[in-house]
Amino acid sequence: MTQGDRVLGMFKFGANQHIEQFAQGLLYMNTLKQFVEIETSSLRRDSYEGTSHLWRGDGAILSVEVDGQFVPVGELQGPLRYQPDALQNVNVFCMYALRESASDTFVDPRNFAFGDTFAILKDFDEFMKRVKTAVPAGQELRYDLVKYIDADSYKGPVGIFKKLSDFSYQSEFRIALLPGTGAALPFDVGNLSDVVILGPLSELNDRLRVQVPPTPDKPSRGSV
Repeated sequence: MTQGDRVLGMFKFGANQHIEQFAQGLLYMNTLKQFVEIETSSLRRDSYEGTSHLWRGDGAILSVEVDGQFVPVGELQGPLRYQPDALQNVNVFCMYALRESASDTFVDPRNFAFGDTFAILKDFDEFMKRVKTAVPAGQELRYDLVKYIDADSYKGPVGIFKKLSDFSYQSEFRIALLPGTGAALPFDVGNLSDVVILGPLSELNDRLRVQVPPTPDKPSRGSV
């Protein structure tokens, strides 16, 4: 999957009861901190969530002050990350963006472990219009496709819309509320049943197809 792909469709995966709630307009938004603390076996767990910056620690020397002198105690290896408290409170809602580069295989089957039901948006612009209208007072709305980074080489800002490349199969689109509430937020955007289609997640790839518009015949020389 390459960054900058055109998005062909937007989906939400989950247990049937949660997808039914989504169709009624309930966007359940966890905090970034919750994705760090969730059980290890969960597909949603990511210890890097809420990281604002990554630095390369390879070769750096850690020292401690003893009697006014700094004494080296070890060499730092791997990435160093900064996870500010404020970023932990941000609420996010995650969806799957089917990107053009994945159109041959459609949705990576690893995503089928998220539940048993899918919802696909028929009208993404209308969906976002309702989201924008429902933003709670005191919260700022941000949204974007997630970009995926290599933890072994990347250094720089991370934030809400970057994740490790290990999660690239999840092909996320995120909606975020800042500064967030510090707790899970049921965000009601109004009934969405007119702009979503639901179905069994295990059947999703069999029910998708991409039709390429036909190329118009090249006019012969001298024709109008």
